[in-house]
Amino acid sequence: MTTFYIAMDDDGPEELNYDSNILGTESFGKFYAERGMGSLESIVENHPEKLKNTQIFTDTGVSFTITEFLDHLNKLKVLFN
Repeated sequence: MTTFYIAMDDDGPEELNYDSNILGTESFGKFYAERGMGSLESIVENHPEKLKNTQIFTDTGVSFTITEFLDHLNKLKVLFN
């Protein structure tokens, strides 16, 4: 099981525990989307200039660009709560 997070440049470690920073969890070929997916969508739709300052990474420290993350999601069955 892997948890994915979204963070802006000014987010510290304590902000990662907020549900708005948790993109979701990957397990057994499925991605269980959390509230952070709404945060990512909001950035894309309303503040695209902030995308260059947006970081996506896992609980194991693996970093993704937004494009890499979306490509990764395309390989999974995405489930929204």
